[in-house]
Amino acid sequence: MEFTQVRPHLFTAHLEAAHASACLVVGRTSALLVDTGSSNQVGAQIRDAIGAVSAVPLTTVVASHAHWDHALGLGAFADIADTIGAEHFDEDLLGVENATWAKTHRVNLKKAARPNHHVSLIAVRDLGGITVEIAHFGQAHTRSDLVVAVPESQALIVGDLVEDGTPQFDESTSLDGWVRALDSLHSLLRDDTVVIPGHGPALHAGHVAHFRTGLAAIWDQAEWAYHREIHQAEVYDYDQLQWPWDRATVERGIAIAYAELDARPHLHATSGQIGPSFNGTGLPISPV
Repeated sequence: MEFTQVRPHLFTAHLEAAHASACLVVGRTSALLVDTGSSNQVGAQIRDAIGAVSAVPLTTVVASHAHWDHALGLGAFADIADTIGAEHFDEDLLGVENATWAKTHRVNLKKAARPNHHVSLIAVRDLGGITVEIAHFGQAHTRSDLVVAVPESQALIVGDLVEDGTPQFDESTSLDGWVRALDSLHSLLRDDTVVIPGHGPALHAGHVAHFRTGLAAIWDQAEWAYHREIHQAEVYDYDQLQWPWDRATVERGIAIAYAELDARPHLHATSGQIGPSFNGTGLPISPV
């Protein structure tokens, strides 16, 4: 494992488990790590790799969210006083996806390390000439997503909020919240911003709009169908509706949308304006 520089002050490393990424931000006086891999052993390897690229002390560790491939190496950083997760990190750590993985790998999630600090909105860390901004935009991919902005590097580290491929849904996903989170994320972008996802290579700013369009297509059309009392199982094949990704992914998104809408009291019957009149221009979508 080794870190590769992608922008001034910003390095990334590829982790074998789930092709996840770890990101390192290096200032003059201290460094900050985003994501710790799938185990304490991987976390220790990350620490060794950090030593090869930076002599400044590692003072802060951030978990982009609580999924096993990003957060279960946190125990390797027990000596770091400033470890950060979003609110609801602890609950998400015990979620279905993590529990399934932990059972297979004989991991006790109740004993897994938790962050020392929890962010409900915004946190800032000064690394010595380099400012890192940490933001929680609410429930989206999970309840515990964090975005890490490095303005001096024109970089955003976004975890699994943006994928180079299909979205990953789980039991804590809010499809509506995810679209709104990407709207907030988009407001931080410039043409030269590099976007570092939780998996795969760095992406350009246009990919955020591309990914947001896909999620919004599922949410808006599912909402339209819901308010016309179209059965969930019939939505994917409903005449003239068009979808951005494969059937299995979209149907999972539709199910999440219907569950969200079921949980909302007193929705107005005219909500959801995109339906069969939506011409689907640009779908299947492609990044610009």
